[in-house]
Amino acid sequence: MAALRFVFITLPCLAVVGFTCFAAFRARKHEIFKVSAHTCLYFGLTCALVPVGAVVWISSLRARDRVPPTG
Repeated sequence: MAALRFVFITLPCLAVVGFTCFAAFRARKHEIFKVSAHTCLYFGLTCALVPVGAVVWISSLRARDRVPPTG
């Protein structure tokens, strides 16, 4: 249950934080902030896409169980 809470609640919240940091760092003019902005963007995308990947993986497991055996 704790793993599901982490994947489906905590990671999307961290994705919002990552995208907010990306926007804040992107507004700055200095080059080091641009590097930080891209780091926040990658972090946000990773946190946002892990729950999507988990749903696809779980649905593929369920679909594999439904296929009747041939032969």
